[in-house]
Amino acid sequence: MEPVPGDSDQTRKGRPRSEAVSRSILEATLDLIAEHGTVADVSVEAVAERSGVSKATIYRRWPSKEALVAAAVDSVKAPIPHELPHRSIRDDLVFIGHNMRQSAGPRDRKVFKCMMLVAKDPEYKRYHDRFMEKRKSFVKAVFEYWAERGEIRADVDPALAGAMFTSPLLTIMVYGNYPDLHSPDVVERVVDVLLAGLRPQGP
Repeated sequence: MEPVPGDSDQTRKGRPRSEAVSRSILEATLDLIAEHGTVADVSVEAVAERSGVSKATIYRRWPSKEALVAAAVDSVKAPIPHELPHRSIRDDLVFIGHNMRQSAGPRDRKVFKCMMLVAKDPEYKRYHDRFMEKRKSFVKAVFEYWAERGEIRADVDPALAGAMFTSPLLTIMVYGNYPDLHSPDVVERVVDVLLAGLRPQGP
């Protein structure tokens, strides 16, 4: 797969690049999207001015505005865990769910809503999908791991199970929908309801 521009896992060549500069560029991008209420009105020039760097500095890190915006949005999401408890599927899913739980403030929620409006744009979708593929593959692998150990039914589609797990948590905890469901135990509740339908049925 072609490397994702701005991805933290990407091997960097040449002189070391300042993480502080990259962070300031990403933060400026997020601020401007939230302020304008649209991605279309945010320019690389404006990001450069807000972050106090040149356009050349930005383009050395990201080849286009679309790549920059996708990297900025991904930067506010919780990182993929490096290790899981692996005591049970419930423990693993609860661990992932709490890792997803972050205080997405008003700015970040505005950004997420703006990105939903450009989700079908081919250029934004191309970069966004590359970031999302890693996250989806990670969750899918968790369901595959526990299916092999008999904790969920063998006929369960792990990709579909992953979508059924992450989508409600993102909707409630990140996008801020269904505020009445945003309780301290929402992760455990979602996991328990999901597993009730995925576990092998007794004789």
